[in-house]
Amino acid sequence: MSNNTDSDRDPPSTDERNVKLGFYIASLILGFGGNSLVITVMSRKKQKRSIPRLFILNLAISDLSFIMIATSVTIYTYIGKIYQNSYYCRLLTPLLTTFYFVSIFTIFSMAVHRCRLITNPYRPKMRVRNAYIWIAAIWFSSLIIVLPLSVVSEANNGICYENWPSINHRKAYTIALCILQFVMPLLIIGVAYARIGIYLRRSANPQSSLPALKRRKENIQVIKTLAMIVILFVICLLPGQIAWLLLDFGGQKESEITQAVFKFADILDILHACVNPIVYGLSNKRFRRECIQHFFDCFTCGSK
Repeated sequence: MSNNTDSDRDPPSTDERNVKLGFYIASLILGFGGNSLVITVMSRKKQKRSIPRLFILNLAISDLSFIMIATSVTIYTYIGKIYQNSYYCRLLTPLLTTFYFVSIFTIFSMAVHRCRLITNPYRPKMRVRNAYIWIAAIWFSSLIIVLPLSVVSEANNGICYENWPSINHRKAYTIALCILQFVMPLLIIGVAYARIGIYLRRSANPQSSLPALKRRKENIQVIKTLAMIVILFVICLLPGQIAWLLLDFGGQKESEITQAVFKFADILDILHACVNPIVYGLSNKRFRRECIQHFFDCFTCGSK
């Protein structure tokens, strides 16, 4: 999600439009179902509020908001036409970018907290109150970063555009978004999870007892999950960052490449928001048990 609008892109063909429309409808259903399940399970009063649960809950809220707005607006534009006035331009794209930032900042916050928790098991744990402050800081910083986009967004003949003082201002903001949205989070996530992997390998018990083998198996599963998180982050978010950089810094030769990348960038952004509940939720055994218990309670109306 960048500071630019969709007005720079060519309209898709009929077949491509139908395929994308089907994807957005499926993403709306999948993203709504998955993230709603995470929110429901994580916010149950029976369960004690912990810092990882708060982070996962915040991630699900931001992803759900992003998916609901992005897919709904896109589906409507495929069916009808939205007249984009100044209020629309100054609200919608900045709002989507805010949810995008909240999701990414929450992901690397989870990585930092998990790294601190695993590699420093004897240090005092963070208080839940501090986690609420941390989450509030994530939302506040996301709003501040996106504020310039809301200021320069204007409408002309029903189309959104950005009225920057100069092209250099636009390029500088695009670079800043690329660093804050992708480069910095990827470095933080990569370093944090690499430290976790090294720590788990070094602390592995070489004994062949059953508890040691079980612990080693769990550590290997944790490392695989962490690797999957980094791989999905790169695959889903890198194309969009490349496309926006090509759009602002590329010449005429890169225009076709930029349009080709843009065809998949939005899809991958939405896909990343859809798979987050699966990666961060279903990879946790306790969460899986709570999901099963939730469905059991729903079908039995809460009776024992």
